[in-house]
Amino acid sequence: MNKDQLKRAWKYLKGDGCTAVPDLTYSKCCRAHDADYRYAVNEEGEGLTRAEADRRLRECMMKTGKTPVIGRFLLPWVFWLGVRVGGAGIWKGHRERDGENE
Repeated sequence: MNKDQLKRAWKYLKGDGCTAVPDLTYSKCCRAHDADYRYAVNEEGEGLTRAEADRRLRECMMKTGKTPVIGRFLLPWVFWLGVRVGGAGIWKGHRERDGENE
């Protein structure tokens, strides 16, 4: 897949949003995180680590949150903790399926 194809795929990946929790106002952030996990690259085709993908989710949520404390601080950190704790298997599964090493 060349860089342009990758950008298009990243943009249109549906993903499952904020897996097992309500998306609230964070659908865009959660879909982008799904793409980060699936492809391990950002929108520009630059490689991402799992930690970078999870940081990007938290930062997107902080920018998107509607309420000062809960939406801009607490929830982004809760979601970040959730993906740090529970996301390793998903990340690894994508890498193995694609024949890559972590």
